[in-house]
Amino acid sequence: MSVLSARVPYNKPYMSAAELCDKLVGQGITVADRDFAARVLKRCSYYRFKAYLLPFSESSSHPRRYQAGTTFEQCYALYQFDEALRNLVFDVVGKVEVGIRSGFEEWMTKQTKNRFWYLDSALFKENGEQVKTVSRVRDMFKDSKEQFAEHYRSKYYNDYCPFFRDLPPGWVAIELMTFGNVSKLMRSLQSDQVNALKMNRFAKTLNVEKYQTLCAWVDAIHQVRNHCAHHSRLFNRNLPAPTAIKRILSPDVALVRTRPDPTKREEDQLNRLYTVLAAVQQLYNGLGYDAPLGPTLAELFERYPVAKRFMPSMGFPTDWENEPLFFR
Repeated sequence: MSVLSARVPYNKPYMSAAELCDKLVGQGITVADRDFAARVLKRCSYYRFKAYLLPFSESSSHPRRYQAGTTFEQCYALYQFDEALRNLVFDVVGKVEVGIRSGFEEWMTKQTKNRFWYLDSALFKENGEQVKTVSRVRDMFKDSKEQFAEHYRSKYYNDYCPFFRDLPPGWVAIELMTFGNVSKLMRSLQSDQVNALKMNRFAKTLNVEKYQTLCAWVDAIHQVRNHCAHHSRLFNRNLPAPTAIKRILSPDVALVRTRPDPTKREEDQLNRLYTVLAAVQQLYNGLGYDAPLGPTLAELFERYPVAKRFMPSMGFPTDWENEPLFFR
């Protein structure tokens, strides 16, 4: 049987916000104010809001039913919590992103003694990422109406690479790259170049022991940044586990335990928001920001107490407020 023949046509009818409220009531959610609930669903769309209904569902029920006592107001409070959480995290991650961009470019220029280091394919693995990044920079730079770009194009060319005479030095190019480009470029350095350019020393300037660990953290933070930027659910996401993250966390604060494979033993849950925020905090400190995230996060949980029910799904230990990294 082909994959297509196993499918059925999508023929679910359109439902208005009022009809969707009736649907939720039929599935066991108490809706005290139908007009308010309809406005919420119309404002943010049922499809987006559904992600905040699912944590209240009875996992084994079909058709879907929600846990007894679940109210629309609880679900909306969880939605508001996630929105406030994204705003908080996006602000901090933005500062970390800018710091990493600036530090990486400065280190590369200094170590290579080449203003156009990102054009040197010998520095990077042959996985196509450097070529894609250079192509992106070229497309953005040639069409940019920014004064710095127009000034450079009218007055300068680079004498390093004959194929890309029109491209600017690294400190300009790095600002034209997406954070994803920067992350992939960092991970694409040849292993011998990581040693030759003393990249572990660069990592240490950011409070990270190894360059490969830094790259793994940047990849995880990049995913969190994108969820925030695109207003996607953040609080209980599966995320990349930051490498060696337990080394910076207190052994006195036991991490949430999970058993992803029922045939194996329980293990520390490292692929959730809590551990990525630990990486963010460590980098934030390394960049010289004296602002622990803990107090603001704690205030957020107090403002939206319904979120406390789902702290394990975020990776937050029960006694997370004893973690020095977030409160010193």
